[in-house]
Amino acid sequence: MKTPWRKLYILSTAGALSWLGSALTTFAVILRDKDTVGAGGVSVYLLAFGLPTIFMAPISGLIADKFSSRQVIIPALAVMGLSSGSLAIGLPVWWTPIALLITASAGTLVAPAMQAVQVTVTNPDDLPRVTGLMQSMASFGTLFAPALGGILVTTSGYFWPFVIDAISFWFLAAAFFAIGLNRKAVKHEVGEKLSAMAGIRFVFSDRLIRAIVVLVSVLIIALGSFNVGEVFLIKDELHASNLIYGIVGASFAAGSIIGAVLTAAIKLNKRFHAMAVIVGIAVLVLAILGFALAPNWGIAIALALATGVGNSVLNAYAISIVMTRSPQEMLGRVMAAIDAIIQSGSVIGIVLSGIAISFFHVRPVLLVCGILSAIILAIFAPDVIRYGRSFKEDKPAT
Repeated sequence: MKTPWRKLYILSTAGALSWLGSALTTFAVILRDKDTVGAGGVSVYLLAFGLPTIFMAPISGLIADKFSSRQVIIPALAVMGLSSGSLAIGLPVWWTPIALLITASAGTLVAPAMQAVQVTVTNPDDLPRVTGLMQSMASFGTLFAPALGGILVTTSGYFWPFVIDAISFWFLAAAFFAIGLNRKAVKHEVGEKLSAMAGIRFVFSDRLIRAIVVLVSVLIIALGSFNVGEVFLIKDELHASNLIYGIVGASFAAGSIIGAVLTAAIKLNKRFHAMAVIVGIAVLVLAILGFALAPNWGIAIALALATGVGNSVLNAYAISIVMTRSPQEMLGRVMAAIDAIIQSGSVIGIVLSGIAISFFHVRPVLLVCGILSAIILAIFAPDVIRYGRSFKEDKPAT
C-alpha cells in the first residue's frame, strides 16, 4: 500500500484550521462568560467539552464502523459548524453549554471515523509519520488561536471567533469530500450484530495495548495536576507575569510541534515503537517532577517545551501501535474506547487535582503525582518493552 501523502497533507491543513477554530471558541466563550457564570460555570463548559468522549464512546465507535467514513464525518462536521456558529447570534447564556455539548458529541463521531480512514489508506510503516503530521498541524492551529482570539475580541467583539470556528468545520468537511478518501462500512454476516463493546474488550485482551493504555491513563491523571495547577505554579509560586504565563503555554505548543515534526520526518523501525512510547512517558514523568521542584520560570519554560516533545512522541507511537494491532473491522470502536478511557483519566485528574491543590498547594501535589507516575511506569514498562520487541502487526500479543 502506498500512502497518499498529498491527500493527507491537504486533510491535515484543513484539520489545522478546524483546531484553530475550536481553540478560538474555547478562548472566546470562557473569556466572554467568566464574569457571568463564575468558576463553576467555566467548569461546566469544560465538562461539556470533555464528558461526551466518555458517554458517547460505545455509540461513536459503533457508528464509525457501521457506516462509511463519508456518511459519518461530513454530517457530523456540518452539525458541529451549526452548533458553534449559534454562539455568535447572542442566544441566552444557558444555551452555551448545550451548544458546546452538541459540538463535542458530534466530534466524538468524527475522531474515530477519521482515525480509522487514516489507517485504511496508510502504509503501516508510515503510521507514526502520518500521526506526527496530523499532530503537528493541529498544534500549529492551536498555537496561534490565543493571539488571534485576543485580536478579534479586542477589535470586533465575540462574533468572529465563533463564525470562524463554524466555517472551519464546514471547510474540513468539504476538504474531506474533495480529496476522495473513504473507509467503507464494516461488512458482517447476515444476522450478525456489531458489538458496541467489542473495542473495549479488545483493548484489554491485548497485553501490549493494555499496558500502554494503563500507563497513559495514569499519566493523564497525573498531568491533571499540572493542568489545574499550572496557573498557580507560574503566577503564585514562581511570581511570573502574565506574559511569562503565556510563554509557558506557548512553549508546550512549540514542543508539541517539534516532537510531531520529528516523528513525521523519522521513519522508525516498528521494533522500536514500544521503546519510543516508554521514552515519551518517561519525559513527561520527569517533567512533572521538574515542575514540582522548579526554582524559577525559566526552568518552567524549558520543562514545558520538553513536555510538548514527549507528549507528541508518546501520542504518535502509541496510536501507531494501537492502530496497527487492531482488527480493521473494529478500528472505530477500538479508538473510541481508548479515547473514552483517556478522557476519563483526564476528568478524574482534573477533579482530584483541584481538590488536592486546594488543601495541599500545588508543589506537593505535583511531586506526589510525579512519584506515583514513576512507580506505575516502572511496573508496566517491562510489559510494553517485552511485547514490543516481538511486535507483529498480524499477531497481537495476548
